[in-house]
Amino acid sequence: MDLCRTADGRVLEYLEVGDPGGRPVVYLPGTPSTAGSATLFEEAARRQRVRLITVSRPGYGASTTTPPGLVSVARDVGELLSVMEVGEFAVLATSGGGPFALATGAVLDTRVQHVLLAASPGAYYVVAPDALEPRDREALDLLASGQVTRAVAMVTADVRRAFDPMTQFPRRDFETAFRATAPATEHYFDSRPVERTTFFDDVYRALTTYDGFVRDNLSWLGRWDFDLGDVRAPALLHYGDTDASVPPAHGEWIAARLPRAELTVHRGADHGAVCFGLAESLFAALT
Repeated sequence: MDLCRTADGRVLEYLEVGDPGGRPVVYLPGTPSTAGSATLFEEAARRQRVRLITVSRPGYGASTTTPPGLVSVARDVGELLSVMEVGEFAVLATSGGGPFALATGAVLDTRVQHVLLAASPGAYYVVAPDALEPRDREALDLLASGQVTRAVAMVTADVRRAFDPMTQFPRRDFETAFRATAPATEHYFDSRPVERTTFFDDVYRALTTYDGFVRDNLSWLGRWDFDLGDVRAPALLHYGDTDASVPPAHGEWIAARLPRAELTVHRGADHGAVCFGLAESLFAALT
């Protein structure tokens, strides 16, 4: 992992894999994840001549946490890539990283050439309001009224109740407990033990504290802090028709609000298959 110091003194953790001389692509991983998850795409990036730059969002890994928000992460991406002397780039996101990638496309519209989303959620309060618990709604109302500290404290308390029992387990037992929380239709990692180990090692690290996980959820469950109409780059949206975590309805909602979007729904694909099984083809689409 590498570290970058922002202009306001914060730390941003990032990882660079793939082809150092290839096309720059920023990867914003799912929720919860750190930049270490980029190693799942390392070989595909190298084969497709992609320079994959992955950022640990605030609160994950060594990245300093910040108040919830999508636009602030987009600005962090822009600052990091300016330090790295990268001008134009594409953005790839899986699952919960998608709203941040879209914000990056809106905020850095003159630099982002393509936006690639794999099983990324829309704004839950619109797309899937029934998925929000009463306390989720209460926390989002607090956030909207400017009571950020109270909103973060409420969600953190709920996350602790859910995750403390499993994060206190040894690594092997954590994986078993975490997988039990996934929908029964998720089978992508069943036959991929090496990738499964990489994925769960990173999730385990991402949940060392709950700052990033809480921040992510408060950032994209409610009203987004940018306009999807400001994303000028062409967007490729990929979803699976058996994905119980982020169904295609999320992609339909996003696509309907983007100026240039192409939506593909893969038959028989679950969440893991879309997030981690399409990297090669997504990178190839950039060329």
